[in-house]
Amino acid sequence: MTIAQPRATVDLDERSVTRTVRVAARPDAVWRALSEPEHVAGWFGDGCETDDGGPLAAGTRGRLHFEGYGWFPFEVTRAEPGRLLAYRWGQSADEPDRMTEAEFTLRPDGDGTYLTVHETGFDGDMDDALRAALDGNREGWDGELDELVEYVESRAW
Repeated sequence: MTIAQPRATVDLDERSVTRTVRVAARPDAVWRALSEPEHVAGWFGDGCETDDGGPLAAGTRGRLHFEGYGWFPFEVTRAEPGRLLAYRWGQSADEPDRMTEAEFTLRPDGDGTYLTVHETGFDGDMDDALRAALDGNREGWDGELDELVEYVESRAW
């Protein structure tokens, strides 16, 4: 039986989006889903390419594809295999320099893993456009992390 996962939240003061889910898989499996392009494309959008063709690691640059939206650039800012992955990524295919940072932390929990995404860097005046961006990414992380849980749990790692 699948247990309902908590939804993402928006912190207006910090201008951030946060969500924690529990994945019924060890951290190494979750790490592979976060860091290997062929697995990233299985749950986050529909394409992931790195400039060097390898996994996501500190300094890696690449791009993510979302059908109907196009390609979005990213650059990995921190990576601690099995524990933490952070990257800056474009928020608009039309404005590739407008970026936020998504930080994924993994915490072992028995035979599973707690995965938290914390996205920051939503700049600008607190207006309708910024609120819409925060709400859009909150909804996005709800869907994307649900897909990650399903993706990881459906495989034999």
